[in-house]
Amino acid sequence: PTDPPPFSVGLREVAPTLALVGVALLGAGAALMALLIFGPTHRRLRGLEQAARALGEGRTDVRANDSGGDEVSALAAAFNTMAGDLEARAAALADSDRARRQLLADVSHELMTPLAAIRGYVETLGMTELKIDAATRAKYLDIAHQETHKLEAIIGELLDLARLEGDGKSLEREPVPADDLFRRVADRHR
Repeated sequence: PTDPPPFSVGLREVAPTLALVGVALLGAGAALMALLIFGPTHRRLRGLEQAARALGEGRTDVRANDSGGDEVSALAAAFNTMAGDLEARAAALADSDRARRQLLADVSHELMTPLAAIRGYVETLGMTELKIDAATRAKYLDIAHQETHKLEAIIGELLDLARLEGDGKSLEREPVPADDLFRRVADRHR
């Protein structure tokens, strides 16, 4: 035929192919746009997931990428704040544990000092082969008596400390006569 077919006939012949090509182009475009739009978000979510797993394993120094300006970055910022708070609490707990160990060492030393003095004087007084005059015996007994009171005072202070921590009451201060303190130390070590 010399005349082209009417447009409707040509459209009818080419329409299925054009529709198939159009649907394929639309699907490819949608997939490409999904990769371009959701790919970075997916990577940031994976990074947040890895940071959460690392935090769960005990690494408190991890932080998530909070760049962007969308909901994922807001979630990452909240995660980073939580991780920072957790790191600060872990550091405070470690400091508290060190202070507790130091307190136990100090208390043990403070309790051993009067006990050693009491033991030494009592053992000395118990030696039958050693001739001790009455004045020296009275002095040794007085020192052992003072050290017993000192031991009771330390134990009382420990109980007061436990009460202060439990009830939150305030501490009462009182002056300590330094000359008595130095005299007791000198007598104990003489």
